[in-house]
Amino acid sequence: MNIVKPNLLGALVLLAAAAGLILYEQPDVERKWELLASTYQPRLDQREVQLDPAELLGLMQDDYIKLLIVDVRSESDWNMFHFKDAERIPIEALPDHRDRFADLPFNAVVVLVSNDEARATRAWQHLMAIARPNAYILEGGLNHWLNIYGYPNDELHGDAKVNLEQADGTLRHPFRLALGSRHPAASPDPHDFPKREYKSRVTLMKKIVKKGGCG
Repeated sequence: MNIVKPNLLGALVLLAAAAGLILYEQPDVERKWELLASTYQPRLDQREVQLDPAELLGLMQDDYIKLLIVDVRSESDWNMFHFKDAERIPIEALPDHRDRFADLPFNAVVVLVSNDEARATRAWQHLMAIARPNAYILEGGLNHWLNIYGYPNDELHGDAKVNLEQADGTLRHPFRLALGSRHPAASPDPHDFPKREYKSRVTLMKKIVKKGGCG
């Protein structure tokens, strides 16, 4: 029979207590969001972080912005269509990238993308809980983007537009081929489309001083 010495038993108790404290002080993402929701949920409710597709298109053209487009959809939807230079990170994998998101430079803008807004909104909540980067959500998701910047001849139903009020989390623009980022809507030319008015949402963490001009 093994007998644990009193001093060793005390050390084990202290170790267990310390481990419990660590777990208590480092709650999971859902609990962290619950603690922060009163601060960040109003930004969602007031639609301060939902970017019009035209604003995202402008960010794509801005060399002074470090743009990170994070696609949180399934691999099958990703293979069908995704933005050029986007990165697919499932929601459950976001905590693995915590340090990366927390250490982004002042001119970084993260845009979360899903087929509609639902999955991207959950991803935004997770990012606020784990890293709080300068993150936004594509308004209406890729279904809205394709309503505006899609190429109807590439779709099975031609000029049919998706009703955004019927958001169900699916990609409802059926393509003839799965082209991924090779599809023209993955990085459209702004000159191919009418200018779209929108209310800007993006605010950088710090003002950028653009260099250029004479001298």
